[in-house]
Amino acid sequence: MDPLMLLFLLIAGLTGADSLSSVRWVTVQSGGSVTIPCLYEDRYKNHVKNWCKGDYGQSCTSIVRTDSPQKKGDMSIRDDPEQRVFTVTMNNLRTGDSGHYWCSVENSGDLDVGAWVTLSITDGSPELLVDKQEVTGVEGDSVSVQCRYGDRSSEMKWCKIGGSCVSGDSGSLDGRPVEIRDDRVNKVFSVTMWGLERKDTGWYWCDDGDQQIPVHITVSQPSPLVQLPLYVGLGLLVLLLIIIFIIMTWKVLDKHKKKLARNQNPGWSEFKSSLEPDADVIYSSIDLPVPEQMSSTSSAATPANNEVYSLITLKHSEGAATWRCSSTCGDLLLRMRSVRDSQILQ
Repeated sequence: MDPLMLLFLLIAGLTGADSLSSVRWVTVQSGGSVTIPCLYEDRYKNHVKNWCKGDYGQSCTSIVRTDSPQKKGDMSIRDDPEQRVFTVTMNNLRTGDSGHYWCSVENSGDLDVGAWVTLSITDGSPELLVDKQEVTGVEGDSVSVQCRYGDRSSEMKWCKIGGSCVSGDSGSLDGRPVEIRDDRVNKVFSVTMWGLERKDTGWYWCDDGDQQIPVHITVSQPSPLVQLPLYVGLGLLVLLLIIIFIIMTWKVLDKHKKKLARNQNPGWSEFKSSLEPDADVIYSSIDLPVPEQMSSTSSAATPANNEVYSLITLKHSEGAATWRCSSTCGDLLLRMRSVRDSQILQ
């Protein structure tokens, strides 16, 4: 922009330019549309907003206002007090629509406050444009914007209205990670914002140093249909963990129950001492007369003398033995544990 023109606009403009912020220079192809955002301070939430055209801010011609029909021909205005921004949409633009416009807020008793915007309508392709001014992202996901540019003399930037700008390969915009890829061959400036949050909803723009093109990003919550597979997967995982827990608990209880049963009724008893894993064994049967000292103390039914008991003894392993018998001799073997091996095997 011509520096003299910029100085003229600043002098001729409204007061309190810092109270409003917007893009400065926008180029649109003839027949196209554009939406211009105007960010204002919180104290102006309930004030009337105005979009007017003219070189002098205090005497510009009003086109659309928020206190009257908010649509006139191909132009409309909409105020969003929650986001502290009002937007003006202009459709079916013609070359005669080129000129200086003003975002303004009426301030009763004082001069209005506002910010100027220069709009240029061209028959050819603009030097800076985007495929879509409205882009939608999903919370927790990413969103990408491609800004196409022509000849430029300065570095491309990505800015947030009322905030800061980023350039280079990457950076952070109000805490949001931003990745930038500048394809100078195809003249495409690509911006990707990661880890979106609802608060990232708002107006941004590409800046080539001379011109800006606004882009509105809307961050929405994931669709229930998108979340359904995730919920189903988590539900199946929880169910699987519950089943595993039940099976493991049942096995532990069953093992404990069997152990208690063996302790209470050793119907088939097994006694081991010093058995090696790979030891050879000899199976044999011998007649075991009941020792007198045991039969006299037994309160249970005592088997007849010379009843055959099966023994398993280690081969070449002195003193190691396993005794096994049927339920009829369980009590007897328990009592025989106190008798020396030499007395039993005699």
